Amino acid sequence: MKKLLFIPAILFAAIVSAITQSPQTALAGGIGNNYVAPSVTFGGGSSVFGIDGKIGVADNFALRPFVTFPSGGTEYGASLTYDWNLLQSALPITPFVGLGVEFQTANNTTTTNGFAQVGADFTISDYVSLLGAVAIPFNNGNTSVTLGAGFRF
Repeated sequence: MKKLLFIPAILFAAIVSAITQSPQTALAGGIGNNYVAPSVTFGGGSSVFGIDGKIGVADNFALRPFVTFPSGGTEYGASLTYDWNLLQSALPITPFVGLGVEFQTANNTTTTNGFAQVGADFTISDYVSLLGAVAIPFNNGNTSVTLGAGFRF
């Protein structure tokens, strides 16, 4: 029986080691790679303040909600993106592509539009990411460019 006492000791040491080590920072979508980002969106001859977010929902997939505040209304929506995992790359960049839907409210009316999105997240540190994205609407709306600085959580 004394010979088997080393097994619980090894298991205990492995569990303590796993708990106390900090996890590797993920670059792609996925749980634990989330942020909220104050942003500016350019398009249609104007610039608009907004808030963008990223919520990892699965490996390489993220939900990206947003809200912007153009004059006379509000735009909000979300896109589901596929994020490329470039862990072997020397650059801390995560390109993504996805599809989304947005709702715009102005003058007591609401319009809905789908869009395609392409962009990249650039990880600065464990706490900060930069965002760059282009949204191309499916109807005759304006293509927009969004730039933001995200606080990771």
